[in-house]
Amino acid sequence: MKTLSIDYRDTVDLLQYKIITYIRLNYALNANITYKTRFVDVTEQAINFNFYEFREAYQVKFIEPDFEGYSIRFIEFLKPVLYAFIKEVNYGGYTFRVTMRFGAEKYVKIFSILNKNEEDNGTGPVLFQNLK
Repeated sequence: MKTLSIDYRDTVDLLQYKIITYIRLNYALNANITYKTRFVDVTEQAINFNFYEFREAYQVKFIEPDFEGYSIRFIEFLKPVLYAFIKEVNYGGYTFRVTMRFGAEKYVKIFSILNKNEEDNGTGPVLFQNLK
């Protein structure tokens, strides 16, 4: 059976939907982000997050003390969704650019996730090229 390759431009809406659904399934995030579609915007170039969409109390408690640390933890939280996405669209791997914005602050991380098959003894996403 021949497998067709899907262009990333044709999958951006699917990835946005998967990320928003993942956020909705997390009680703490769902309760503290009012407008999910303004919180995350997936484009052909990047996955963009606007941390101003968090409720003010959440911002003060979690984001303001350590914006960069929170951004890193948030990206780690998202990696299972990105891994499931590349498996679903049958990519061998993909390099993601994730941008977090909070006022004048901006955090950008570029990383790749490889789709390892079960027969390759893959235990999950393989990550490399962690660039800030």
